[in-house]
Amino acid sequence: MRSSSRTGWVSQYLCVALLFLSHISLVDGVHHMAVKAPRRLNRRKLDITPLLVTNNCPEDIWPGISTQTGNGPATNGFKLSPGETKNQTVSEDWQGRVWGRTNCSFNDDGSGPANGRGRACYSGDCNGILNCQVGGDVPVSLAEFTLDAGDGHTYYDISLVDGYNLPLAMVLQPLENVTLDDIPPNLTNPSCQGTSGLLAPQGYDPYSEYPNFLRTNTSYPLPWEGNVDQDKISRWCPWDLQQSPPDKPGDGVYPYPDDNIQRPSFNPCFSACAKNNKPEDCCTGEYNSASKCRPGDYSKNVKEVCPDAYSFAFDDQTSTFIIPSGAGFEVVFCPGARSTNILDTSMAEMQQLAQQGKVDHQKARMMMERRQQILQPLPTTHSVSTTQLAHGDPNPAPVMIVSPSAGTSRGMRAADHSNNMAKAQALTVHRLSDGWTFKQADDTAEDAWLSVKTVPTNVHLDLIEHGKIPDPFLGFNELKAEWVADKAWTYKATLPKVEEAKHSTVHFLAFDGLDTFATVKLNGKVILESDNMFIPHRVDVTKELKPQAENILEIDFKSARLEAIKIREAHPEHTWVGFNGDMSRLAVRKAQYHWGWDWGPILNTCGPWREVRLETYQARVEDVRVDYKLDDGLKSVQGTISAVVEGSSAKSVTFKVQDGNKQVFKETANVSDGVAKVDFHVNNPKLWYPHGYGQQPLYKVTATVSTDEVDVHSITRRTGFRKGELVQEPDKIGKTFFFRINGVDVFCGGSDWIPADNFTPRITEDKYRKWLEMMVDGYQVMIRVWGGGIWEEDIFYELCDELGILVWQDFMFGCGNYPAFPEILKSIKEECISNVARLRHHPSLIIYAGNNEDYQVQESFGLTYNYEDKDPESWLKTDFPARYIYEKILPEAVAAESPHIPYHPGSPWGDGLKTSNTTVGDMHQWNVWHGTQEKYQIFDTLGGRFNSEFGMEAFPHIDTIRYYCTDPTQLFPQSHMLDFHNKADGHERRIATYLVENFRTKTDLEAFIHLTQLSQAEALMFGYRGWRRQWGQERFCGGALVWQLNDCWPVTSWSIVDYFQRKKPAYYAMRRVLAPIAVAVKRAHFDWSVVHARVPSKSDFELWVACQKQEQVKATVELRFISIKTGKEIKEKIVKKDITLVQNGTTDVLSGTIDNVNEEPHVLAARIWVDGEVVSRDVDWPQPLKYLDFGDRGLEVVPHGNTILVKADKPTKGLVFEERSGVLVHDSAIDVVPGDEQVIKVRGLGKQDKPLKWRHLGKD
Repeated sequence: MRSSSRTGWVSQYLCVALLFLSHISLVDGVHHMAVKAPRRLNRRKLDITPLLVTNNCPEDIWPGISTQTGNGPATNGFKLSPGETKNQTVSEDWQGRVWGRTNCSFNDDGSGPANGRGRACYSGDCNGILNCQVGGDVPVSLAEFTLDAGDGHTYYDISLVDGYNLPLAMVLQPLENVTLDDIPPNLTNPSCQGTSGLLAPQGYDPYSEYPNFLRTNTSYPLPWEGNVDQDKISRWCPWDLQQSPPDKPGDGVYPYPDDNIQRPSFNPCFSACAKNNKPEDCCTGEYNSASKCRPGDYSKNVKEVCPDAYSFAFDDQTSTFIIPSGAGFEVVFCPGARSTNILDTSMAEMQQLAQQGKVDHQKARMMMERRQQILQPLPTTHSVSTTQLAHGDPNPAPVMIVSPSAGTSRGMRAADHSNNMAKAQALTVHRLSDGWTFKQADDTAEDAWLSVKTVPTNVHLDLIEHGKIPDPFLGFNELKAEWVADKAWTYKATLPKVEEAKHSTVHFLAFDGLDTFATVKLNGKVILESDNMFIPHRVDVTKELKPQAENILEIDFKSARLEAIKIREAHPEHTWVGFNGDMSRLAVRKAQYHWGWDWGPILNTCGPWREVRLETYQARVEDVRVDYKLDDGLKSVQGTISAVVEGSSAKSVTFKVQDGNKQVFKETANVSDGVAKVDFHVNNPKLWYPHGYGQQPLYKVTATVSTDEVDVHSITRRTGFRKGELVQEPDKIGKTFFFRINGVDVFCGGSDWIPADNFTPRITEDKYRKWLEMMVDGYQVMIRVWGGGIWEEDIFYELCDELGILVWQDFMFGCGNYPAFPEILKSIKEECISNVARLRHHPSLIIYAGNNEDYQVQESFGLTYNYEDKDPESWLKTDFPARYIYEKILPEAVAAESPHIPYHPGSPWGDGLKTSNTTVGDMHQWNVWHGTQEKYQIFDTLGGRFNSEFGMEAFPHIDTIRYYCTDPTQLFPQSHMLDFHNKADGHERRIATYLVENFRTKTDLEAFIHLTQLSQAEALMFGYRGWRRQWGQERFCGGALVWQLNDCWPVTSWSIVDYFQRKKPAYYAMRRVLAPIAVAVKRAHFDWSVVHARVPSKSDFELWVACQKQEQVKATVELRFISIKTGKEIKEKIVKKDITLVQNGTTDVLSGTIDNVNEEPHVLAARIWVDGEVVSRDVDWPQPLKYLDFGDRGLEVVPHGNTILVKADKPTKGLVFEERSGVLVHDSAIDVVPGDEQVIKVRGLGKQDKPLKWRHLGKD
């Protein structure tokens, strides 16, 4: 098993019909887990019901137990070591589930996950706590029991309806029960083995080694499934249902073969329903019958691998074990051997066994019909407590999620539907994800309407799905898709039927995002006009909906590109200037990068890009807000919690604050004028810190609205308590600009973020998590959401909260002189208020900035900006009216909706001075690459108080290029197709400049890629290393954010990780210089270009240590002087022992002078030890590298299991390892010197896999 992260919470169970007896007609059945069993008299000789749980897995597991009726065990979650058994007892009418959790890490008291993160376990997690209060997070293998269904029988099964994570067996314990003693054990003890590496060979006989295997023996041997081999067991899970599928080229973008990709040995698998939540997979809505819902690939594969497992909503006759009641059970995880095949091979005996319970079949059928009537709502609704219904609502409850697009909840009890619902209507939500069609608006052909795979979507995704346009990411296909932007498109769906609204009940349509010029019609009537893709809308359609009839929803989308041109032409008084794309984009509230950027294609989208829902309710919590303040000592937090409530019947709101499962505050307030509010106070709060500086505890704040003494809706915000400050104080240079969290100064090394795809609806939670976990693994503390993209999805900010990543949030304005006519100002204000309100509870959000580079546009085009003029109305009369947006509308919105977060007018900006001013505010330093194209060796001398943009281009990895380069003859550095996938102005001469200045150039494509990537790695290293030193020099530099972390398509750009999440060497270079303790050595720069390549007679050097630690650290530092030609040390090394490092700062260790006349060219090789371990290295080289001979380095690269040993006879520059799908390398792009062996950790390489390829500077 391997530790990993998984996508967030999904619905736990699927409600299906199950037979009482295996031979009763399917349509009359009710699943045994849906029946609340009455109490029965004890008929056993023993007065206890044991529930044993055994771990035979090779590693620790953490079983979880969920009780639905009866009395469950005292402990619902615990740790089990290999070979250990936990013996518990339950009541004889107990109904519940047992499952295994894997790779768990809890805090000391088990009340939450370690490190304060959202999930404690890789699979089976139950809200992050050790002692489960809810069921396990899918995918998970379940042992399900109804010990007494009220008919004298016990029903049990191995359920894989929600997915699979661990092998398990269910072993009956007869307990001297007279009705059970004589039952052959090989009819009662099913086993499911679906894990690679744990499957016994075909024909395996366990009894020779284990005579009483699973309480069976040679007299009554278990029948084994005999067809599955090692290949089948490792590949039965459909590729897209794997919990963590290995990386592959084109993952999620293009149908790329996966046959030859090694899967992990521990490979949890979602069911199709759990993953896709579609009616046809979940057997809901119109598919809620055995005749209409058929098993898919997942269910069929499960039956092949585990014949006795419950895999499909209507396969009860081949999945349920029925015996007379009175038994106990043992659940065995990783039982060994193979899967059993009892129900298929012993059907006659199983029917006879069911009859031994002396059940009156007619009464049983009547009982089933009666229960089915009680449970009638179950096929169409399910109760959800952790499904996000709207932005920021991770835990709404009680809520009914209704098909067609939602799955049903397996295991709901009839008691869940109380008579109180007749008086108070809980919020009912239809997620309108399926059943849509679309067409080109002016296409009148009969076959014009085409199916939509799912909503959210956009028109390009749907056209690609139907083959109407080729994949725009391949070759020159972007050009073939341009026509789409100039057409109008229509989307249509039939709404689920609704009842007539009574008792103040209302129906609302909710649109979380419409891109962009949208006209919404219901039954032909216009109900909404929208022209801003960032504004969510809610429309009351109570009077427009026809009860119990067909209601048609249509959305017409105009061409945003053409509408933008119309608006621009209608306002000739405005100065339409800026950088990147058609300046008409400034007129439209839409993601600006859709018009193309210097790293992205021109793909102007439209469509319902965020969720669409139909909601029915009497009362609803629209928003919950937490305003708080920590006292000066950070020992208590107090403030207010308020809720905005919709619905005239709302009477009161109950507010709760929870730390894990511990309630720290609860109070109820009456609703007045649609608002309820309470004061709150928490002593000794757990404080939230960015990662590397402390933990990330998150409190749950829940507001529940009640009417007629019934709770009808609640929403929960996860928030963290922290004191965040932007410190801007005068100093001897100008004014500081850095962040302080809970009294701790934080150097913000990190990255700028653009949307991770041109088609954002296909960015999954898993992809977001991988991107952000890369930042944490790379010691990056801050991410800046760039202003030309989108207000990101909730999951993005939730993950930043969980992982401890600070968020710099731009408002959505980028590189332009935006207009400020009344209509657009109104739209901007609404957009900003709604999004700031949505995000205000996130502790990760640390600053808002008004725009990206709009003040630079003002400077570049000579627009009017008089900082001393403080009259906002006068700003509107200038040729730079956007100042009104950045210095009035936006700061007022932040002050009103999120006053605890600092506001900064723009990025870059500093007190109204020139944006290139290095003494105040933040700056974008582009005189490396753009501008004056300075040497990257002096990057650190070009920075300011906070460097929020800087960068260097590099080619992506060769596999990424091969993916998009559809013509093999174009695979060379200067080809037309490769140039087409580099949108940067003048990229050819800029790349050439930096390569020619620093390296011996190559024309082979892979060698050329390596050089561009080394150039990028070196440039960023020089910048970060120097700026981090300046942090320790009286906070001269408060942080640095590289442009950019990611890409939106396969491209050559400034990203340090490409579109397919393949790291470039720069990622590793940044990681080393941002490490908690980083040694650095540097000789003085000497510009060889301006002195005719003369070498200076002497060069000074300095060695220092940057330290993030808040506590005292003792260290030993070594500096060696090693000949590049011979690999010998040219003079005595210097060692400084027991140095006390400056906490959260910089320690200057030593300095000296290099005699370039009498000393041969050599490297300065530095190392630092803490507690006897080398924690950091740095190697300084004579510049430029092109003057050095890198032939015959004597480099040895020795793979050994999960490590690679690296050593060299002579100093070696830029050793880069292959970035292979599914393989994680701990370090790369390293320098290697003699006498310093390095061990590189590797994860994901199988024993049979080829070693990683590698390359270094000078290697052909």
